[in-house]
Amino acid sequence: MAGVVPAMKSGFLKRILDRAEKIDKDSILDYMKQIAQERDLLVLMFDNMSEGTLFVDEEDMVVYVNQSARRILGLGDGPATPEMSMRRVLGHQDIYEFCKRMLEQDRVNFFQDYVFHYNDETRFLKINIIPLIKNNESYGTLYLFIDETDQRRQEQKLREAEKLAALTTLSAGVSHEIRNPLNSLSIHLQLLKRQLAKSGAENSEIDDTIGIFQSEIKRLNDVIETFLTAVRPSQPQFRLVRLYDLVTETLTLMEPEFGENRIQVTLHEEGDWPLVHADQDQIKQALINIFRNSVEAIVSQSAETRDDKQDQILIHMFRDGETVALTIADSGVGMDSNDARRIFEPYFTTKPKGTGLGLMIVDRIIREHQGTIVAHSHPGEGMRIRIDLPVAAETPRQLEYGEAKRHE
Repeated sequence: MAGVVPAMKSGFLKRILDRAEKIDKDSILDYMKQIAQERDLLVLMFDNMSEGTLFVDEEDMVVYVNQSARRILGLGDGPATPEMSMRRVLGHQDIYEFCKRMLEQDRVNFFQDYVFHYNDETRFLKINIIPLIKNNESYGTLYLFIDETDQRRQEQKLREAEKLAALTTLSAGVSHEIRNPLNSLSIHLQLLKRQLAKSGAENSEIDDTIGIFQSEIKRLNDVIETFLTAVRPSQPQFRLVRLYDLVTETLTLMEPEFGENRIQVTLHEEGDWPLVHADQDQIKQALINIFRNSVEAIVSQSAETRDDKQDQILIHMFRDGETVALTIADSGVGMDSNDARRIFEPYFTTKPKGTGLGLMIVDRIIREHQGTIVAHSHPGEGMRIRIDLPVAAETPRQLEYGEAKRHE
């Protein structure tokens, strides 16, 4: 904060400087201690602000950066007074250029929205630029960064919940109107088949045609049921369980499918393993949907691609603060990062015959468990899904740190 001193030559400090020759050594030391204490208090205040703060002097050198700015902008650890250029401190060329454009266009003293991509994550910032001017003399520029990512996500969840509620109401009415005529068609097809048999007019072609009708009616009924399962509210039967147990039980259930497709599955468990409140059947259903998506993504690759790398699914479980984190990464075909952010939306699918409802069901289940789920992917690099569930209580762990189990 030494670079701020010229802007503070007034009041108490100015009077001291004016009387410096008349003040004894002990008094000067007392004054210096007082100034240092005030400086430390200011630094403490800035470091405890939720807003990221960056002060840059007239030569574009960063005089001060607080811890919130380092966290929000992903700058890593470092000194509060780096004495480096703003470009070097920020590290992200796009943010630096955006700030400079705002300053050049005199778009200052009010907040500007900025979308920031960092480590495959989209963050939403508000940036305010405040020129520090006194008596027509500039002492530098103050940059404020506010992270609105969590707020935006909460707003997005609220909008999704509202859309889902409207979709649930609509789907209940539509499914009722569709099922009634489907059931009526099914009954009349059975009656027609019996009448043809009694009259002796039945033949294999007619039987095949009636069979096709009945099969399609059943398929439509299954589609409606799947859709209702995806959108209608459910009542999870919560109990204290170990996510580790649910994962291993699901892997055992799917071992034949992994083996048939020559996929190696490795499970890592790290650190002490807590309990979670969960509906066992629903969590298993969610895991099965995710694992099957991974299997399909791996199998959909060409034979040459599969021969060049190990077909695998890597599962990692660990404690992250007050949540239990589960990551599932596959060696499948992957997808565009923008598509990966949409895979939990209704009817969004990249599969030729996909319904776009499987991962929507997974998202609904995790949200009903007060958890979060995100996906990251790039073409040719597979898919990585992370699930976070709230910790309920502690429990003794059963695996040594870093121990891994394979399911092949």
